[in-house]
Amino acid sequence: MHKLLRFRIHFEDPEIAPLDLQAADAEAARQLAATRRGVPAGAIRKVKIIREARQ
Repeated sequence: MHKLLRFRIHFEDPEIAPLDLQAADAEAARQLAATRRGVPAGAIRKVKIIREARQ
């Protein structure tokens, strides 16, 4: 089983707020975000991994 990573998804439309979610990889995060926001995958501008803050 894959460890889930945290991603922040940014959309082309500035009226659509960025979405934070967990997925196994960037492609899965992209598909999940498109489904949740009801937009095509092409409407996603960037997918970023949220890294844990080190202390």
